Amino acid sequence: MRNKIFLFVLASVLAFIGTACGGDADSPPARTTADGPINVTMWHSMPDPAGGSLQRIVDDFNASQELYRVELLFQGGYTDSLNKLINSIGTPNVPNIIQLSDASTQIMVDSGAITPIQGFIDEESYDLSDFEPKALAFYTIDDVLYSMPFNMSGPILYYDRAAFEEAGLDPDDPPSTLEEVRQYSEQLAQQAGEGETQYGISLETSAWYFEQMLAIGGAPFANGENGRNERVTEVVFDNETGVEIITWWDDMVEDGLAYDAVDAIDSMLKLAIGEAAMTISSTAALRAAIAAITLVGRDPFQYDTAPMPGPAGDGGIALGGASFWILNERDEEEQRGAWEFLKYAASPEQQAQWHSDTGYFPNRVSAYAEPPAVRAREEFPQFMTAIEQLRASPDTTATSGILLGPLNAVRARVVEAFDQVLAGGGDPATELKAAVEDANEIIEEYNRTAP
Repeated sequence: MRNKIFLFVLASVLAFIGTACGGDADSPPARTTADGPINVTMWHSMPDPAGGSLQRIVDDFNASQELYRVELLFQGGYTDSLNKLINSIGTPNVPNIIQLSDASTQIMVDSGAITPIQGFIDEESYDLSDFEPKALAFYTIDDVLYSMPFNMSGPILYYDRAAFEEAGLDPDDPPSTLEEVRQYSEQLAQQAGEGETQYGISLETSAWYFEQMLAIGGAPFANGENGRNERVTEVVFDNETGVEIITWWDDMVEDGLAYDAVDAIDSMLKLAIGEAAMTISSTAALRAAIAAITLVGRDPFQYDTAPMPGPAGDGGIALGGASFWILNERDEEEQRGAWEFLKYAASPEQQAQWHSDTGYFPNRVSAYAEPPAVRAREEFPQFMTAIEQLRASPDTTATSGILLGPLNAVRARVVEAFDQVLAGGGDPATELKAAVEDANEIIEEYNRTAP
């Protein structure tokens, strides 16, 4: 009964960021037959071209053995998929595997609906020594690895080398702090011709970027060491660093130095067509960015990448991306099939090709020595930026990643605060404080019903 109440409240919390929309039809129940393979259904949130790359991995796995057959089903975005999972609990439509973003980690642990992969690891002494340590650390709670890291990402700076040179800036010395971004943007804006608009940087309002900037500045997002030491009871992002970030953001837009982008595509397009000299986006956008830049007739080698700028501090970025979870409402044979697929998808060979196809960095260290990854670096050295940035980030409370059940709802409230400041003229400190107060109410309600 308690889990049912928890799931009901969880569904209400998710309403803050919209209900499920679109996606494929519900998956049919997985089946086990005496004369055929054991079916394993997997829900995912990778649109093409990444979805095509994931399908290739599934097809390769299905062709590599005869005991299991994985069926891949697109469910829309991560939030769409999570909403559908909540609505399917207790029905025959629960998948065997679901891909969810890092933001859903605490929800999935609390749900009681998953089988931690640590049990499979212990059972067969599966070797984890080749995995990226930060990937394992993010999805490990109390020495239990709950899910398999898969598509890992980090935010990076994309910039136009030619625009830098025209403005008298060194393209080999991109900005690393918020103050430097402003200084560069001021110089870049001066290069605009009569009647032209030249932004220094295009900025998509993103709670994830806000979190990453907090981490770079060494500031926490929530108490309990971002939920890593104990369950979060309140957020603290209205701290000095948080106010500095939102104030800088507002000033950049107000002064015409930053373009207030509608979304990630809009932000990247401004860079591609030359109306902005810089933008911040995920490393997962790298392949798409190269395609967009080529499509508008520009040379992709004109563009470079660098670590994400942030407040001055001794921090670094936190891991982003998503992982694969095994659901426990299916029988043991199907769960075993799910585990076998997760191991296959995490092999160095598959991870190297996935990295090359998408720009996500691999979860296996040895994958970088595989031919597809080597070729990707040779063709586009920008692929290494996010990886080097992650490895250079210190292991601190700020960079550990946030474990918070209603994180998606809290992120939605952060975006609302930014909108109130950027479009509504609100005071940065006041709006951020109001967001914290509302977020803490959401957290209190979640914790009251969580198992």
